[in-house]
Amino acid sequence: MKKNTFLFFLVFLSGVISANVLGVVLGRELGAMNEYFMNRYMYADIQGRELFPFLFYKRVPEMVLLLFLSIGIYGTFVIDGYIAYLGFSLGFLSVIAIMNYGIRGVLLMAGLFLPQWLFYVPMLILWRIRLRKYKGMEKEYPFGEKRRRGGMKWAVVLAEAAVLVLLGLFMESYVNPFFLQKIIRMLG
Repeated sequence: MKKNTFLFFLVFLSGVISANVLGVVLGRELGAMNEYFMNRYMYADIQGRELFPFLFYKRVPEMVLLLFLSIGIYGTFVIDGYIAYLGFSLGFLSVIAIMNYGIRGVLLMAGLFLPQWLFYVPMLILWRIRLRKYKGMEKEYPFGEKRRRGGMKWAVVLAEAAVLVLLGLFMESYVNPFFLQKIIRMLG
């Protein structure tokens, strides 16, 4: 786990450096961080029941693809690559938020990622831990009862991942918009 933490912070730092190299001009024009979007979002009436299906059809295929690709031989590399992508994105967006809003940009970043990432991150961590633990199970127990137990363990891991993703989707649909609007109003 220490290796993953180091990887995350290394690519986080590279995201910070990349955002600083690209400069303020890109930061002011970047999608969700610009003032126009923030003003529109502040007064939008976001309905969780409409947002949930949209997010479901966006996040679930991503997670299923991630989980499917991670089961293969290079599974830990796939998970590590996704963690690297998240670290880079978080570093890049953090700098853009701070460029646009000063130290209050840290609060904006919290609003963008909380509370749903309190469920997505444990899903990734659990999946990576279980992936490493159960990886050799098929080779170790090719036939019989122990192999069936191994399949059952994979089913439990998939169920845990599904529950965490659904809880994250629920939070992202119903709680995050309310939370983010409050933060944007505080920034305004």
